[in-house]
Amino acid sequence: MIPPQFEYYRASSIDDAIKALSEDPNAKALAGGQSLIPLLKLRALSPSKLIDIGRIRELRYIRQAGRGLTIGALTTHADLERWAGPCGVLPEAARQIGDPQIRSMGTIGGSLAHADPAADWPAVVLALGAMIKIAGPSGPREVPAEEFFQGPYTTALQQGELITEVLVPECPPKSSYVKIARAYNDFAIAGVAAAVWAEGGYINEIRLAATGVGLKPVRLKKAEEAARGRKAGEDVLLEVAEAASKEVDAISDVRASAEYRRAMAGVAARRALRRALGL
Repeated sequence: MIPPQFEYYRASSIDDAIKALSEDPNAKALAGGQSLIPLLKLRALSPSKLIDIGRIRELRYIRQAGRGLTIGALTTHADLERWAGPCGVLPEAARQIGDPQIRSMGTIGGSLAHADPAADWPAVVLALGAMIKIAGPSGPREVPAEEFFQGPYTTALQQGELITEVLVPECPPKSSYVKIARAYNDFAIAGVAAAVWAEGGYINEIRLAATGVGLKPVRLKKAEEAARGRKAGEDVLLEVAEAASKEVDAISDVRASAEYRRAMAGVAARRALRRALGL
């Protein structure tokens, strides 16, 4: 389908983009376009203006910062797929996003701002305990990933604001992301990211997060409690799976029923923890 008419403006800097977005409440930021353009073609959105931020080079990087990472908002899925440093869950998750064209164009900032309930990055940033750095007309601010996603396609971003960076405070020594989908490049029916700190076979700390199951990505805190402080083994994996299935608020749609999603949330949680621990 042909998109509706809109004005186009290419921003030259972060400040330029913020100014343009602030001047028009119906304007939308365009990064890689892999989420926004399909919605325009479906006429699900009719922005008055697209503010193209795709050539603001200062927003594309991956840098080690102490025990963590900083990731520029325009870092593509393909950039993260090639990342060979700490936080191994990043390339693992990136490989499971769409096809090579989508991974080459799509950006982590665009995906997070789009907040599709079945997207992959939201679960990963929740499990990593990431902070979302935002720039806007009132200045910069940071929002914890747990507070950023507020509902389907709804985030903490206000008018005129842009995601500039994802801050991972500490890369977990063990991590994984498992997605269950109908097809290779489809959205998740259930995806679970695991970040684990373990020593001597015992799970000292763990964060689990799910996507694709409900209306927004969520931490699986009861499943985390089932594993925290315990010796890793099959009994723990089974209890984590059971807890994850029970605590998700699953939905039914054309991809899967709520009952199936609850079951797959448990399967994905068990597989993600098993893979992270190397069991």
